[in-house]
Amino acid sequence: MGLTRVQLGVIGQFEAAKVMMIGSGGKLEVTAPYTDDDRRDQEIHARGQFGRALALQMKTTMRLVRDGATYRVSFVSRIRRERIVSHPLFWYLFAYMDPKTMAFGDPLFLVPSALVHASLRQRQGTTYLAFHASMSPSSHDEWVPYRVHPADLGKRVLHILNTGGRLPKASVVAIPQGSDFIWVGRHRAAA
Repeated sequence: MGLTRVQLGVIGQFEAAKVMMIGSGGKLEVTAPYTDDDRRDQEIHARGQFGRALALQMKTTMRLVRDGATYRVSFVSRIRRERIVSHPLFWYLFAYMDPKTMAFGDPLFLVPSALVHASLRQRQGTTYLAFHASMSPSSHDEWVPYRVHPADLGKRVLHILNTGGRLPKASVVAIPQGSDFIWVGRHRAAA
């Protein structure tokens, strides 16, 4: 007997909370709403900063789909039209939970809700969320800009909170872990 979808969802939420809090150096607070009417699995805010929170809908799987010589993470689920919320501070986290390491695999995909909802599909009067992204480091699919290493998830969420839901082009460049690089950018004045 395997894990249920509900169990896997809870495990994914706890893992996401863990990597966000550790990866942000303790700067993020993560809470779970009592109700899920707005499809929020977690609300995240910067510690001591109130009035702006990131709502996160989690999708977790323990199975990868073979795609030629590589693998992809794949999610298909029904979604009621009246529960679709697109907002700059409502994001999806698509994650592969590696059953061997019992931790998130690399990469995770942190995607704005409006972008996910733009790819919703209709079949026989039912709306489906369909997300398929390559796990290959050399991938060039449309989800590459939203890849994030689990250790960097907390920093990425802090950046999203600080910009009101926007990611500048430079912050979405996928850089292989352990690579040598020079970061070039411009200083953003404090508000």
